[in-house]
Amino acid sequence: MMRASRCLRVLAALSWLAACGCTTLREIPRNAYAAAEQRKDITVDTREGLHYEFDYARFGSDTLTGFRQRDTEGKFEEYATLAIPLDAIAKLSARRVDWYRTGLVGGVTLSAIVLAALSRQKGAAAPEPAPPPPCPSEPCP
Repeated sequence: MMRASRCLRVLAALSWLAACGCTTLREIPRNAYAAAEQRKDITVDTREGLHYEFDYARFGSDTLTGFRQRDTEGKFEEYATLAIPLDAIAKLSARRVDWYRTGLVGGVTLSAIVLAALSRQKGAAAPEPAPPPPCPSEPCP
């Protein structure tokens, strides 16, 4: 049975951290709703007080069509759809990667790993103290 080396495990953990990143929910200004034809991870609050979360949404000239994946046991993915007029939206937010936070967390993690490696090397480089001389046949004081 092969075991992954410590370095490989650390590299895998760092790549997992970098892939996930820190995300934030950022509000999209009303004039930028239709700037992109499709957006992922959308949250919509309507003027009627309803709250919707969509896996992705498509924007038309006057309508947002949201898609949410259903949990089914079939082979095909099924999506529930909902069309909302853009005039009925009070707040539209999208989840995005916050590169500042991701860089900060990654930098702190990388610094901790480097410090741990340096302290381990420093401990390994120090010579071992000479063993004490053996006691003579008389009892040691």
